[in-house]
Amino acid sequence: MPDPKLDTLLARLVDETITETEFQELEQLLDNSADAQRRYLHYMDLHADLQNVDEVKSIKVTNQRQWATGLLALATILVLACFFLWQDARPTPMIQIIDADGAVRWLGDGGKVELAVTSGQKLPSGTLETRTPDASVELAFFDGTTLSLTGRSALMVSIMEERKVLRLREGNLSIDVVKQAPGKPLQVFTPSSEAEVLGTQFSVKANEFSSQYTVNEGRVRVKRITDGQIQEVTADQEVVSALELGTDFTATSRRKTVTHWQSDLLRDRLHGHWEPDSGMRAMPHLWKGTVAEPETPVLLYSVVLDPSTGKRPPVQLTEGTRLKVQGRIDRPHPIYVGFGTNRARGGPISKYSVRNVKVTPGDDDRFTLELALSEFSPNRARFPLSPAGQEIDWLWIQTVNVDAGLVVEEVVLSD
Repeated sequence: MPDPKLDTLLARLVDETITETEFQELEQLLDNSADAQRRYLHYMDLHADLQNVDEVKSIKVTNQRQWATGLLALATILVLACFFLWQDARPTPMIQIIDADGAVRWLGDGGKVELAVTSGQKLPSGTLETRTPDASVELAFFDGTTLSLTGRSALMVSIMEERKVLRLREGNLSIDVVKQAPGKPLQVFTPSSEAEVLGTQFSVKANEFSSQYTVNEGRVRVKRITDGQIQEVTADQEVVSALELGTDFTATSRRKTVTHWQSDLLRDRLHGHWEPDSGMRAMPHLWKGTVAEPETPVLLYSVVLDPSTGKRPPVQLTEGTRLKVQGRIDRPHPIYVGFGTNRARGGPISKYSVRNVKVTPGDDDRFTLELALSEFSPNRARFPLSPAGQEIDWLWIQTVNVDAGLVVEEVVLSD
């Protein structure tokens, strides 16, 4: 809202009726406020347009030396103000994108939106969003601390008082923190918890009601927001911080991995439409390429499942792992099958898939698909050739560009 006092002084300035005392008062207002400086520039431009002149007339004063000094000071203030405003408009990069896959976008603090981020891109503070169940992004602070964000997730990244601050609104986050400066821990905030760490590797799964921390190396200090209780979570431990006070808030040993998993579709669902009498129907979503690898957005019809949802133990892949999918499809059509993985005990995401698997349904439209782990290939050259030994994070079964009526009835991993 315009300052009436400022506008009065500006009006007297352009009318050449301003006194020396009022001029000094105007100088003080401009010196203390960037908004006042912008108002001054706007006012002078408007006045020049209305008068249709190329230059603003010189201000008549009794003491010419004092007025010349005042004008020089005012010009200096405006030059400095423009400089600092220009500097503020160029936010300092604080993270760099390592890799982005699928529908990922970045929203800057000033409202700027990057609908597709790319490897190597440097970004200032803002919010990263992975917008579909099969999307992922990896990023790094310039001190070597790395983060992986997967699934439908939203993470605000900033630095406050020399501390890295992460605000995970929802989703899955894996963090590898290099040793931080004493008294400057990395901080993680979720809707139900606060955490501090000086150097460790851990992961967080969060929603609006609870947060699950799994620590693989080092130590994480977790505070439950509802009552202020604190748990020190050490290597190979995990803890759940929920908004409901009746829930257990005690660090326990990390669940041991298993090598066999059978789907419970309704519980494991990340994407798909549950049909009680038939199974999980594939639902549409868009996959988008990156700026570096531009691709026309691809329409996918997917079922996406999380084998370790809730309190189920992590599923570890072995050389002998086999994946079996049973379901229905309206007509013969290629199916894509894939999964995302973490390193054992946490770490960056890798992705593996088998594409264009020919499926021919029987007379009842049903099909059974069996795949060996060796048939899956890494989606990026930098991923390990084999996912054996890694923990599966999520998996997908889908058709591409065509709704072939895919319904998944059961998925089994066995070795």
